[in-house]
Amino acid sequence: MPFIVSHGRKIYYERHGQGPALLFCHGAGSNAATWWQQLPVFAREFSCLTMDLRCFGRSIAPLDEFEFALFVDDALAVLDAEHVERAAVIGQSLGGMVGVRLALQHAPRLSAFVACDSSLTIDHPALLDAMARRVTRVQALSVEQRSLGRWFIEQHPDRAALYAQINHFNPSAHTYGSDAWGAAVTGLMAPRNLLPLAALAGIDCPTLFVVGSEDPLVPIEAMQAFAQQVPGSELRVVEGAGHSAYFEKPVEFNENVLAFLRRHLLR
Repeated sequence: MPFIVSHGRKIYYERHGQGPALLFCHGAGSNAATWWQQLPVFAREFSCLTMDLRCFGRSIAPLDEFEFALFVDDALAVLDAEHVERAAVIGQSLGGMVGVRLALQHAPRLSAFVACDSSLTIDHPALLDAMARRVTRVQALSVEQRSLGRWFIEQHPDRAALYAQINHFNPSAHTYGSDAWGAAVTGLMAPRNLLPLAALAGIDCPTLFVVGSEDPLVPIEAMQAFAQQVPGSELRVVEGAGHSAYFEKPVEFNENVLAFLRRHLLR
């Protein structure tokens, strides 16, 4: 469970299992601990790298470093530290935004890309409208209400509480306050960070899109539009899940992603 130094900051990561490398990138507000339902399963066949993105969890940094360029460099630094030439990136929400930049800017380093409930910061009308409407409503919502489906919260209050606890293990959010933290997260969707939909055609590795049918932030139609842009890509909809399908429906999520990875990395 080591740290590496990237751009002057200590970045926390872990490595589990053996086999082709996978890099798991978490969403905004979360950290590496959120993949606890994936690691024991994926590590049976793959070498799994998890990391706390800069400003999250144990990778402490000021919010003025909350930038995609640094997130991307930090991910590459983890791969370099572990002598991984190529990895499949599995990115949820913010992690997918980092992953798409790795796929477009550092294509030789990716063996595959799995984008989970992520806007990818694509300039897509339905997506931007859904996010704008959601932002006006989230102020009074808890972190689990913002990210989890109603079914999951009602049926699994214990796991919903765990989700909230994991999301609260981010010192930067407490140090700088919820307003500054929220502004930093929202700033990622600023016009300067948006990518044109056509840019996805530049992804040149096997790609899987996964989205919860009840995701309030990423409409299924947006994910369908993404999949249409990436040659040979696949789309899986996890019924009943919200913005965190990997956490809410881990069995279904794991089966879909593992089947994809086996076809492309273990053949």
